[in-house]
Amino acid sequence: MTVEGQSAWGWLEAVAVPVFENLAGLFGPGSRFFLPYLVIAIVLAAIAYRINRQRLPRPARKGFFAYLFDPAVYFHPSSLVDLKVVIANRLFTPLMALAGGGAAAASAYFIASLLVPEEAINADRIADIGWASLAAVTLAVTLASDFTTYWVHRLHHENAVFWPFHKLHHSAETLTPLTFARKHPVYDLIRAVSNAFVVGPVQGVVFALFGVVSVPVILGVNALYALFHWTGSNLRHTHVWLSYGPVLSRILISPAQHQIHHSLAPRHHNTNYGEVFAFWDWMFGTLYVPKEYEALEFGVVDAAGNREAQPHGSLKAAYLVPFKESFAALSDREKDAGALSPTPPAS
Repeated sequence: MTVEGQSAWGWLEAVAVPVFENLAGLFGPGSRFFLPYLVIAIVLAAIAYRINRQRLPRPARKGFFAYLFDPAVYFHPSSLVDLKVVIANRLFTPLMALAGGGAAAASAYFIASLLVPEEAINADRIADIGWASLAAVTLAVTLASDFTTYWVHRLHHENAVFWPFHKLHHSAETLTPLTFARKHPVYDLIRAVSNAFVVGPVQGVVFALFGVVSVPVILGVNALYALFHWTGSNLRHTHVWLSYGPVLSRILISPAQHQIHHSLAPRHHNTNYGEVFAFWDWMFGTLYVPKEYEALEFGVVDAAGNREAQPHGSLKAAYLVPFKESFAALSDREKDAGALSPTPPAS
């Protein structure tokens, strides 16, 4: 091979390998799309189908696999946009990791340094922490993360300037597991940085108490989040109705509750913001627990409750329209503020 050929191959390898590894990460243990998580989702979907079959619309009674892998769902134009956004967003993965992980680590070390000497933070004290304490640490970090998710999610729904960046997620007219990652990079960036102000301090207290200790993981994932995936997280963005019942649904967000969050029906608006835990919604008055199976339609509506035309019909629109709508909302807010401001005194 010529030197030129070697250089060309080296350049190709330098570019292609990281891209391939990044895309492959979509299906790794840290992703909802990890094969075992998808398999358990299919098993749970089969159970849910058997329970709800007689209440489903008649076309859904043709058989389980015809129902689960409905071509009208997976080949809908909305679902194809999901795929494009998911692949394109992999370009931002390093930025999100740096912004989220870096800011949270800096925050954690800052808080820890206020509580104990620096040498105590980095000391190897892992032997001093028992399983009960380790479980408590895992729960505390998970609660902090989920609490952040609740409020970032709610902010994007209830603030006109932030809503356009989350609207991309809700403009999905059909739900598939890929819809989970149909998110604008701005939303993901705000979520990642927000962890620095909530999860970071919690980790800082942990560092002060036990030194630098990591929470237990299963296949590289926080143990509680791994359990969340093993219990059907992929069904949250599907048409498969799986409810946890009136009691457990006040503790954990069921797939049915998250589907309700995506519903066009006015009675469902601004409910079920939680990701893992439902008690945030219960505490702050946004919980909706279904009493029985409910037929749902997905998408976004205008202020009058009418379905909006699809605003994100292409990858370009998915990325650019939120900026346009957010700037318009910000401009309207400034105009309203100006109209309400007192007239400046004459000089």
